[in-house]
Amino acid sequence: MTATRVVRIASLLALVALGCATPPPVPTAPPAQPAPAGAADSVVRLLTGRFDSADQARSSPGFTAIQVVACPADVPALGPRVLYVEQTRMENPDAPERQRVLVLDPGEPMESVAISRVFELAVPGSSVGGCGLAVRPRFTRDELVERVGCAMALRSDATVWRGSTSGRGCPSTRGGATYVTSEVVLDTLGYRAWDRGFDASGTQRWGESGPYMFVRRTPLSPP
Repeated sequence: MTATRVVRIASLLALVALGCATPPPVPTAPPAQPAPAGAADSVVRLLTGRFDSADQARSSPGFTAIQVVACPADVPALGPRVLYVEQTRMENPDAPERQRVLVLDPGEPMESVAISRVFELAVPGSSVGGCGLAVRPRFTRDELVERVGCAMALRSDATVWRGSTSGRGCPSTRGGATYVTSEVVLDTLGYRAWDRGFDASGTQRWGESGPYMFVRRTPLSPP
């Protein structure tokens, strides 16, 4: 057998062996991890549901039994975290005294701060009972009026969220007041809300001596 033929056979055997070899594994990317839920998502979860101050009204003179219902709403122009909120006296739950739309935006840092923006309905009285329908309440941006200056930064304190409006920035015309202050403390059991109106001299014109205590009456959704 000539040397040339030996070389050809050796080359052929090498190619066969190479073809039969197991190819190395193709590197794959690690499975994608879910994005961490930011503070805005946590606050939306804690604010969604039905709450009332009936316990406080029974034990503390001067406080009214109030019910608050909040549910997700669709307002495409305002992002994915929107709540429609109705506040009523418990003896007349079909006649809301207050209707609001809350927009929760990520703060800085997003893991521990959420910004709550407040909107009123341009046509008060519309969408009553919206949280009891089979579909989400839906609004266009033109149907809402933002309460400029009334935004609130909610900050995490372990399992509790605390926030308040800033200075005299939230205007009011109720009962002789020129501005209103709002303070909120929120957790898994409910929330405390303290709204007070002041005139230009800083004298309180309306508001209770302490916060309303709203107890959660519906189960908290899983995180």
